Amino acid sequence: MTGSSGTAVWVLLGPHKGDNDQVIALAEAVGLPFRTIQLRYKWFAHLPAVCRSITASQLEDESRREIAAPWPSLVLGIGQRSAPVARYIQRASNGLARTVRLGDPMVSHRLFDLVITTTQYAVRDAENVLRLPITITNQSALRPTKAEQAWLACFAHPRRLLVIGGKTSLWRFDPSVVADSLGVLKRRAAQEGGSVLAVTSPRTTPALVAAAQAAIGEQAVVTDDSPRYGALLGGADEIHVTGDSVSMLSDAIASGKPVGLIPLEANALAKIIRWGGEVRGRQFRIRDLEKFWADLRSRALVGTIEEPRCGQLDMSPMDVAVAAVHRLLEESVPAQVRQPSPAQPATGPAVA
Repeated sequence: MTGSSGTAVWVLLGPHKGDNDQVIALAEAVGLPFRTIQLRYKWFAHLPAVCRSITASQLEDESRREIAAPWPSLVLGIGQRSAPVARYIQRASNGLARTVRLGDPMVSHRLFDLVITTTQYAVRDAENVLRLPITITNQSALRPTKAEQAWLACFAHPRRLLVIGGKTSLWRFDPSVVADSLGVLKRRAAQEGGSVLAVTSPRTTPALVAAAQAAIGEQAVVTDDSPRYGALLGGADEIHVTGDSVSMLSDAIASGKPVGLIPLEANALAKIIRWGGEVRGRQFRIRDLEKFWADLRSRALVGTIEEPRCGQLDMSPMDVAVAAVHRLLEESVPAQVRQPSPAQPATGPAVA
């Protein structure tokens, strides 16, 4: 639910739908009145985050006017650019507003009250760091509408759904990945029966869409909101996901269906960065998708496109995250405004 400027929780939104879905899902699950604030940034928005600034100066005027008293008790956000804004709100509230960050804020975890992250991010283990096996998600399987049921009825069981992400930094994602993956699924359908369909995401490039349509036909590739993504998850018997998208992999695992992971290859720049990290004796802070994939495999949560696997989480990531937020809010001593501090050793283990 949303409320007025005096609501208990502020949710800072950015330009990426997947990120926004995560932070809104957490706000809904926490169960307190909240309002969403769509942040729009000036060109230098990354600089305050890198410099550990406490400021809202990087916001466009319309967004900046949204950041005003009365202040909330809790500020939820995700990504790097809104981190200085969250710290600004905390300072303006005299430390009463608690700050919770999802993902990797790209600065020290000590600057926030709680960081909820996953294994691909280089966030240090600490008492205020909660590390989950998959991201929290609100993209659960939905009961199809009559129109969606009619569309799905054109595809025989077992339905093999390919979820296509898009190009991401440091990873190669050529159209051949889509073509080859759909080729494997088509061969399986020919041998075992059933059908193949695909759904794209906002990051899917025209070349990737074209590769999917050439492989299985335009009618089998969903490029808009009809049928809905959740209805496709619900109507599929298997879900195969390109490895660029942690959030879509998390959605697939949370659906309870057999999941096949389609890994990508690191590009030349990623290899250079890794080599540089080896030379200096400490790796650079990059999003390590291979680490995330390896963790999913070790937990038996994903299989391959040839042999998808239906895993079982030993906990609900959402329940664990909500419990951590509630503990934070129940603390009797108000949070003090956090300032950058000298490096200290980690004080406790992450929650896995």
